[in-house]
Amino acid sequence: MLIPHILKTFKNLQTTALSSERSKKSSRLNKNKILLVGMADSPHFQKWLRILQKEFPDKKILVFPSDRPRLTKAKFNDLKQCKKSVQIFRLFPIEQLNFISYYALDIVFGYKWRAYFLARFIIMHKPAINHFHEMQHGAYIYNLIVNYEKIPNNSRNIISTWGSDLTLYSWVDKHKHQIQSCLSWANILTAEKEIEIEDALRLGFKSEFRAPIYITCGENFSSRPELIKPSTRRLIIVKGHQLNTGRALNALFAMSQMVKELEGFEVLVYSAPESVQIQVDILRNQKKINIKTLQKVSNDEMRNLFQKARVAISLAVSDGLPGALVEAMQAGALPIQSENSAVDKFIVHGKNGFIVNPWDLDLIRESIRKAITDDTLVDQASEINFKVLQQKYNYDDGISKLRSLYL
Repeated sequence: MLIPHILKTFKNLQTTALSSERSKKSSRLNKNKILLVGMADSPHFQKWLRILQKEFPDKKILVFPSDRPRLTKAKFNDLKQCKKSVQIFRLFPIEQLNFISYYALDIVFGYKWRAYFLARFIIMHKPAINHFHEMQHGAYIYNLIVNYEKIPNNSRNIISTWGSDLTLYSWVDKHKHQIQSCLSWANILTAEKEIEIEDALRLGFKSEFRAPIYITCGENFSSRPELIKPSTRRLIIVKGHQLNTGRALNALFAMSQMVKELEGFEVLVYSAPESVQIQVDILRNQKKINIKTLQKVSNDEMRNLFQKARVAISLAVSDGLPGALVEAMQAGALPIQSENSAVDKFIVHGKNGFIVNPWDLDLIRESIRKAITDDTLVDQASEINFKVLQQKYNYDDGISKLRSLYL
């Protein structure tokens, strides 16, 4: 009965949002079990999991990957840490076979096959709390089984948006019904931006909303390492994301009109798809700008690059709290970030960074020009930004908010 239910629900979701009303009775739940559904490969998800383990050592944490995780044996064991506290769903114990099977099933069945195994996983364990990290790769799966008769209807369902779920995709036709359904069964909705409540209410959300709750929780910023004075730095780093939400090509186009100003500077573009790599080559070979793309680098290597950068640019049409923003502020690099994110809680435009419309090429260009010419600005911003992080990205505050979700 489960497979026909999933297929019928999937068909209905193409045209209308599903009602969350269910006639089945409440089930006896396992109060010591918490289910996390999310992208297991994501460092943000992994950090949340590690903190959850630390804060609730008496709880059994169930992990259902919503992606195709490349979990090596070492990484798998690192995530589990204590075999008694974490159970990660896998079809096969061999990492490569697991990845290939997920890939093949996704091609043939989309995420419908995941809904089938998620339902069985929930029916088996009956967790008291189901926490979905990110809607499209997590909560959408639960939409297909939320009304299935054997799924407990008295568990606490938490959805954490990851930046663009509401701000961007709630306006996209093919996502609207899915998001409305998610909002109908969520008991708690968390976001990194308070403004997301406006989109949630527009789509009929009536439950509890909590923000800001950062997926990365926060950091301890008790002391700062010795840094190179930002005004002496001659490196500009650019986040190369372009697909879906990223708009790195806009930053590169602005730079193409600043050939003379960029003399003496090096530009590094990281996480760049082919379209961005092509534009980088054009700027280097045609415009003679000292620019190149970075191949895959470790987290430590990336952190070192931020500490050598004078300016860090990250443009997107929608985001939560950008990791690039936190990295830049911590390392003393002046951030140029796009609006429609949580950046306005951390940056005062023109004082300790720049907030730009990702489509305003003139403003992007002028912000870059100011950042590479005003030594006083970048040095003062470095001091301001570290204090801002201490106040607004505090680890203890983040832990307190995390704990409140599960108590």
